[in-house]
Order: sequence, then C-alpha cells, then structure tokens
Amino acid sequence: MQRGSVRIIAAALAAACSAEPPAAEPSPGELEIAVRVDGVVIDGHAFPVVLLKEADGPRLLPIWIGTAEATSIARHIDASPAPRPNTHDLAARLIERLDARVDRMVVTALRDGTYYGVLHLRSGNGISEMDVRPSDGIAIALRSGAPIFVNARLLEAAGETPAEEPAKRPDPQRRREEIDPATPGRTV
Repeated sequence: MQRGSVRIIAAALAAACSAEPPAAEPSPGELEIAVRVDGVVIDGHAFPVVLLKEADGPRLLPIWIGTAEATSIARHIDASPAPRPNTHDLAARLIERLDARVDRMVVTALRDGTYYGVLHLRSGNGISEMDVRPSDGIAIALRSGAPIFVNARLLEAAGETPAEEPAKRPDPQRRREEIDPATPGRTV
C-alpha cells in the first residue's frame, strides 16, 4: 500500500510539474531580487509572518502565512526537525527521489491581498515551473538549499525599508492593514 501511495504522489507531482504556469504571472525575463528568510514573527493579532530580507539591500517583505507553514519554516531555520516528516519534508524528498532538484523559488505577485509564487524544478527534461503558495515554496526551497527571489516590481511596491535603527523591525500588522485592510488576520 505504501508503494502505491508513493507512485500516486509521484504521478501527481510529475503532472503538476508539466502544467503551464499561471497566466497572471510576470513575464519571463523580469528582474528578480535575491532574498533570504530573515525570520518568522508573530504580528499584533497573533498571526505568523515570514520576513524576506533583500540579500544586497535593506528592504523587507512581510508575508502572512499559516501556522503550520510558519512552524515548518521556523523549525528548519532553527535546525530543530519535527519528530516525523511534515508535508514540506515529503515534497523535498519526492523531488529528490524523482531525480529533480529545486532550482529556485520566486515570489511573483500580490493580488487581492494574496501572494503568489513559482517553484522552479530542474530535471533531465529541463525546468518546470509550479504555482505554489509562497509559504510552501519557501519551506521547500529552504530544505533543498535553493535560492529565494522576489519579483523586483513586487518588492518595490510591497517591500519596506526599516528605520535607521538596525534592530527595529517593521510593524507587520501595520503593513498587513495596508496590503489588505478588508481582511485583517487573513493568512496567505
């Protein structure tokens, strides 16, 4: 039974890899800015936020995420694995077992208060692009050692530059309300 389940999951992953990227994604060749995960924080309403920091600059991009994804990202950053593999561990292992690797993760767009991303997978057939929630893509990219990027126009529009004090972080709740004032606390 376990072997059959792995085959079904592998077939679903292969089918998803061959799907066309979402139509509303930025056009190929658009500038992407390298970022790193600066941490996972909790906003003023107890919602988790992953902070992406521009690799060669001061800007931060806060992305509100679900609790399971926040826990998964934080555990990986803290080198504190869960006692049993989670969904992101499984996805990373499946990709590797299918002789593919994560080439990069890109946060591509923000529409109606929801962030979008694309996970780029490299295999013997070239590069496949998979539409992903940024939180899942980030968690998988971290486990795979793959770089993370943000579309330059998105970082310009939604990124924040911290105040002069290096220890001061942007107020995620304030930014959240600017991004999606109609749905405070909505996870993306």
